[in-house]
Amino acid sequence: MLRVLQKRLAGSLTAQCSRLMATGSASIAENNQEEENLTGLRRPERGLNKVTLIGRVGRDPDHRGSEEHPALIFPLATNFTYKKANGEAVTKTDWHRICVFRPGLRDNVANRIVKGDRILVEGAISYQKFTDRDQREVNVTSIIADDIMFLAKRQNQENREEIDE
Repeated sequence: MLRVLQKRLAGSLTAQCSRLMATGSASIAENNQEEENLTGLRRPERGLNKVTLIGRVGRDPDHRGSEEHPALIFPLATNFTYKKANGEAVTKTDWHRICVFRPGLRDNVANRIVKGDRILVEGAISYQKFTDRDQREVNVTSIIADDIMFLAKRQNQENREEIDE
């Protein structure tokens, strides 16, 4: 799985380097200045908002939103293990709010993902603010999923499927 991600990243970087080398410019700033001089228009800056997470689903996905704008929301747990100075291993778990809006992906997730499944999520990070019923301002951080790969079912579920067959 890691090799697949490395190949994707390497391919993306290779394409970017090829474009840069093809322009013959020493820097991206010079290239943007040349384009502005040629067209008379300044191209807007591009940014990158990309998140890749591997973890376990915290609960079955919730159907939220409206008929016009449906969404699936579920928590994803990622773990990080480190050693303290005394040699003790400590595992820290972070929880992420995953939102799925894309119709095909949303239907696939609704039918296949359950609590405990191990998945890979690629998407973008999103920050929102809203005021709750008690007039308190709430900050919400979400990952808007662009793609989800199913890595493994939880072990208890596999055992149940074998018993049912």
